Amino acid sequence: MSDLGRRQLIQVGVGGAMVLALGGLGLRWLGSGYLLRAGEVAVGLSVKQLCVARALVEALVPGGDGFPGGAELGLVQRIDEEVWAADEGMASDLRSALELLEHVPPLLGHMGRYSALSVAARGEVFERMLRSRRDLFVQVAIGLKQLVQICYYADARVWPAIGYDGPWIKEAKPPASALAYQKLVGERGGRG
Repeated sequence: MSDLGRRQLIQVGVGGAMVLALGGLGLRWLGSGYLLRAGEVAVGLSVKQLCVARALVEALVPGGDGFPGGAELGLVQRIDEEVWAADEGMASDLRSALELLEHVPPLLGHMGRYSALSVAARGEVFERMLRSRRDLFVQVAIGLKQLVQICYYADARVWPAIGYDGPWIKEAKPPASALAYQKLVGERGGRG
């Protein structure tokens, strides 16, 4: 091998090592900086996905004008329960939707991850997703918005604000999946 060949080999090796190192740092950045709040437990979602769900709930249902905020209602844990109880195909789609939401802001005019943006910027990113020409963005935004709204309006603490006096049958009978989920949350140290 000539000196030029060795030199090129070393340069390619050093360049390759730098690419791997930067790639590793990039992957680490994608998954770091996510902390659960007191009482939160990730069962159906990863810690990262639960934090993204919390950021979405804070943006879509902040509360006010007689309406309770989604965060104070524990909507994030309710979303986690829905993902946990869903069949694996649906659960996988919801997890992927939250991952997309977390990393889409640079494509919609905001630098940084969704969960790191201000509540106002999160709302703007979400609205841009809903109005996007990319069908995937629109479908993800609609699906996540519907999930948040279903969980929000199913909570009896919201009903007085909308004038609903509740179902005719007053005794709640949670399904077996809800009881199993609450047991898991209790075992993992959350409220249950």
